[in-house]
Amino acid sequence: MRVQRLNRWGMVATATVATLALAACGGGDSGDSNSGGSNELVIYASHPTEMVDYFVDAFEEENPGISVDLVTGGTGDLLSRVQAEEGRPQGDILWGGSSTTGGSQPDLLEKYESAVLDDIDETFKDPDGFNAPSDAFTMVILYNTELVDEADAPKTWEDLTDPKWEGKVRFADPSASSSSYAALVNWLMIGDWDFVEKLAANMVIDDQSSAPFTAVGEGESEVAVAYEEGAHRWLDSGNVEIVYPDDGVVILPGGLFQIADGPNPENAKDFADFVLSEEQQQALVENFPGRRPTNVNVDFPSDMPAAEDLNVLDYDTPEAEELQDERLAEWKDVMISAR
Repeated sequence: MRVQRLNRWGMVATATVATLALAACGGGDSGDSNSGGSNELVIYASHPTEMVDYFVDAFEEENPGISVDLVTGGTGDLLSRVQAEEGRPQGDILWGGSSTTGGSQPDLLEKYESAVLDDIDETFKDPDGFNAPSDAFTMVILYNTELVDEADAPKTWEDLTDPKWEGKVRFADPSASSSSYAALVNWLMIGDWDFVEKLAANMVIDDQSSAPFTAVGEGESEVAVAYEEGAHRWLDSGNVEIVYPDDGVVILPGGLFQIADGPNPENAKDFADFVLSEEQQQALVENFPGRRPTNVNVDFPSDMPAAEDLNVLDYDTPEAEELQDERLAEWKDVMISAR
C-alpha cells in the first residue's frame, strides 16, 4: 500500500518514499490480477487513517495480486480532486463522508450494483444506486467532564443556543465536512435559520471533522458537535461523555463511491463488496467503536444506542442533496452575521 495525503489546500504530500504515478500508468494495466487484468486500486479516503489502513491491508491480504494506492485528505478536498480530474480520472473510489457527498456529483460516479446489497439494511440503501453504504453514523454532542458538570451539560441541540456556551462549542465547517452538513440539515429539521444562527453564534468553526472531538478530548474546549465514531474514540479516556440530543438526530449511511471511468473498475467493485461483506462489517464493529454496521447479519455493537432507542428524524436525502449549495451559501451568510 502506498499513501499520499492532501494538505489543507488540496495539494498532495507524499507519505511514503514511493511516488504515485497515476496519470502515467493509467491506473496500472500491466501485470496479472484477480480482476480483469488490473493489479492496482486507487482509493481517495477521508476516513480515519487507522480504519482505512485496516481494511486496505485486509483487502490486499485477501487479494494478493492487487496493490492499493491510497490518497487521504478531507472529504471536500478529495471531492474537489475528483471534480478536477473529470474526463481523465486518476482514482477508483471515493471513500468518506455520507451519501450526500456523492449525491452532489452523480455525473462523476458509477452506480453500485451487487448481490451484497441483499444483506444491507434497506434504510441505508441509496435510492439512486450510487453509494455502497459501508457504515452508518449520527451526529452527537460531546463534552469534557473536567470542564463541564453533568448537570450543566447540554441535553438537546437547543441547549447549545444558550449564551453560556458562547465560544465554547467546536464544530467543523459544513462546506468542508459532509458530516457537519448532515448536522446542519438536522438542525433545519428542528428549527429554522434563526435557530441555526443562534447555534452558530456560540461556535468556533474548524476546517476538519476531527478537530472538534479532538479539542474536547484533549481538554482544549468544553463542548463539540461531532460525528459518532470520533466521539467514541475518546470514551476510554474517561474525560468525555456523549449526548444523543433528545430533540432529534439523523442516522446516515457513510459514503463509498466508485468513480466513473476510473482506471481499475473491477477492483473498485471488489473492494466495495469486500467492505460491505458480513465478515468485514463484523470486523468494523469489533475494531472501530462508534461505527454502525449496515449489514443486517452483523451483531450490533453493545456500546451505542440502537436507532429505536433514539429520537431519529426522517432525513430526506434527495432534498439534502438538491439544496446543498443553497444551504451552504446561507450558512456562510449566517456565520458572517453571527460574528
